[in-house]
Amino acid sequence: MDEDDKNDDEELAEDEKSEARFKEFVRMADQSLDRFRDTHSEPQQQFIVDAFAETGEIPTGEAFGIEEVEAHVVVAAFEQHLDRNVLRQHGLTLATYFEHVDEADYPALRRAAAKGEWHVFHGHAQAIAAARKTGTAFTE
Repeated sequence: MDEDDKNDDEELAEDEKSEARFKEFVRMADQSLDRFRDTHSEPQQQFIVDAFAETGEIPTGEAFGIEEVEAHVVVAAFEQHLDRNVLRQHGLTLATYFEHVDEADYPALRRAAAKGEWHVFHGHAQAIAAARKTGTAFTE
């Protein structure tokens, strides 16, 4: 086995490990979201989604029935999904994407993420990628 083959094998192993970590993280986030849906009424769920959309933070604590670690896992899962399953398809990362997003749009984007409306991000990312390619993209 030459050095290139060894490097390719190591890269593949790291990709497999990364994918396994991602799948485990998604499983944990799904578990938290399922528990949330099972233990909170529709109005409670809406209140928490509204708070997340406006602030970027999921309310935590006994009063909200959400542990801080669960909130962090769910927010990170949203970010990872956006990065891995949307932005990469358009040649973007979270950092490059948010260079072109107005902070006034954050609540609407967080609401779309909470609802699983990933098509919103695909369209937005596609427009940003095209503008970056032609040099007409703006940055904050």
